[in-house]
Amino acid sequence: MDINEQPEVLGGAAETAYRQIRHLILTGELRSGDTLLENSLANRIGVSRTPIREALNRLSAEGLVVLERYRRGHVATFSREDGMEIFRLRAILEGHAAARAAMRITDADIGRLQELERAMESQFETLGWNEHLEGFDAMNSQFHAIIAAASDSPRLERILASSLELPASIFNYYSEPVEERTRRTHAQHREILSALRARSPEWAQAAMNAHLLSLLPPADA
Repeated sequence: MDINEQPEVLGGAAETAYRQIRHLILTGELRSGDTLLENSLANRIGVSRTPIREALNRLSAEGLVVLERYRRGHVATFSREDGMEIFRLRAILEGHAAARAAMRITDADIGRLQELERAMESQFETLGWNEHLEGFDAMNSQFHAIIAAASDSPRLERILASSLELPASIFNYYSEPVEERTRRTHAQHREILSALRARSPEWAQAAMNAHLLSLLPPADA
């Protein structure tokens, strides 16, 4: 690290690098399997190699980047089968979490979920699907994480943590228009919220299952 590079400055540069590289991956400008070189990324983003390294480590923890030796890495590759397995498992686990949360969630947490959903919908209507994507992924992960935390099962929350870091947008097997899928997601979030407000475990579980399973492609796709 440069002796003149203060920690707070470095932290800001690392955050900038993280957000820009993540955006390049989620929008497809960096594709699955693409090689990631620190020097090239540093020149492209306009920061030093140290924040690039921090950003790649963070993206590796999220599952978006695979790091190799000699400061090389590549964008992770996710197959159709990977996506299907992840969302089937999430449907089972998050459905159970939603059922538990329905009997335990606080009014404050329900309020936070409502605010997040309003923010996601507002951002989508203002920016459109492509520009709202990065903000949506972060808020959507937070939406699901709040419900997992409200289940009051630390073990379940830990199991779900890694899958919630992986945004749905990384999977490219969808055949329906993105706008249609996004609008359905918002409607499903509102259904989950209604079930939680009603304190109905069965409804919450069914709503969460339907939400996540709807992200699977048709069997004959």
